[in-house]
Amino acid sequence: MADIGIGGPRFPPVGWDRLGSMKARSLRLKPRLVPRVWGGRRLAERFGARGSEPIGEAWMVYDENEVLEGPFAGRRLREALPELGAGFLGKRAVERYGLELPLLVKLLDTAAWLSVQVHPDDAYAHRVEADTGFHGKNEAWVVLDADPGAQIVYGVKRPVTREELAAAARDGSILELLNFVPVAPGDAIFVPAGTIHALGPGLLVYEVQQRSDLTYRLYDYGRGRRLHLEKALDVARLAPTPVPKRRLQPGEFLSTSFFALSLLESEARAPDESFLTLVHPERPEPGMVLAAGEATALPDGPWLAASL
Repeated sequence: MADIGIGGPRFPPVGWDRLGSMKARSLRLKPRLVPRVWGGRRLAERFGARGSEPIGEAWMVYDENEVLEGPFAGRRLREALPELGAGFLGKRAVERYGLELPLLVKLLDTAAWLSVQVHPDDAYAHRVEADTGFHGKNEAWVVLDADPGAQIVYGVKRPVTREELAAAARDGSILELLNFVPVAPGDAIFVPAGTIHALGPGLLVYEVQQRSDLTYRLYDYGRGRRLHLEKALDVARLAPTPVPKRRLQPGEFLSTSFFALSLLESEARAPDESFLTLVHPERPEPGMVLAAGEATALPDGPWLAASL
């Protein structure tokens, strides 16, 4: 991971209630820059990373990120969560996931096609991948910038059989089966588990997903990385799926059973029963987690927010 320093305005961080227990209102997190073979230069330039490796992802809000300030400074967020407790994460999150941050929020910069891939749902992840500790992976993309003609893959364009998809993945003809969809800045797209998908080149994307790193590659353009055909075929939808496009707009613009996404201009308020994550779409600000029921003023808005 690239090591970067982030400054910027300070949000109200942590305090102590009258009984002396820790009460955090918000935590700012150090982004983690992740090199990828398909990555570009925009994230490296935004966050001042050195070196020539292509940076594909900036993990902005993740429980392995380092806390930047306050009593938890220098510690991983996951180490602080047991002390922060349900009052920080909120009743809804704790009842469903326990004392963990169940979302991962990223920025992605694509200079080449990502692999053709698919993610499992919770049931498959908990049954087959229990040793990883991961949940399934439902995710959403918000296109922040896009070159003219930029595309994504979203599902197949006609019904296929498991055997047909397997053969096409092995011989490279899978691209003929896929549904290529043009995208533009401001598009917001939910990608439920089981949907075959890929981001194309020329995109800057805000991504929110369940806390999971379970990705099953079907095809990777001969780049030599491992494929996961059997597991991918176990979970992939074999029929076309309508593309659930929304448009980025102020207020809540996308709601799913896994998270809701909003664009907030000047103030953020976390739901009473859930935390809120905040990421600036343009500036090199750290990601932030706002405690359940708390509110804060937002400098230099708008900010992208996600909550359960």
